Amino acid sequence: MAGGWRLAVVTILTLAVPALAQTAMSKAEQEIRAAEHLWNEARVKADVAALDRLLADGWTVTHGGGTMDTKAQYLADLKSGDRKFSADVNEDQVTIRFYGDTAVVAGLSDSKVTFKGQVQGGPLRFTRVYVKRDGRWQMVVSHATSRKP
Repeated sequence: MAGGWRLAVVTILTLAVPALAQTAMSKAEQEIRAAEHLWNEARVKADVAALDRLLADGWTVTHGGGTMDTKAQYLADLKSGDRKFSADVNEDQVTIRFYGDTAVVAGLSDSKVTFKGQVQGGPLRFTRVYVKRDGRWQMVVSHATSRKP
């Protein structure tokens, strides 16, 4: 009888532990997907306060054309209206990989952006890196490369 109990406990743990791990991973994935949604929505709305919370202080972005901005420069351009998104940012083929408290997001995006009157954005391939700090995900770097539609 004691052996039956042990077998039942081992069976339950064998089934429960992977399910708990999967739940934790899917929660992290949901959080990253929410951060990506916030990233795109806040840029369209020029919500500098939301972006300030999402982006780490040392965040940098390399744009599709090869130029680079710091967090301070990027937010100042949105706030001043020098950088304007004229439509929603669309993403496709998004993958998320986790390495402990680091998430790497990659995919395709398409946006309509002007910077100081010059057309930017368009179809891009992107990679973004998030790190979980103090219980929340922050983007630490973003890189985009122009692609053909």
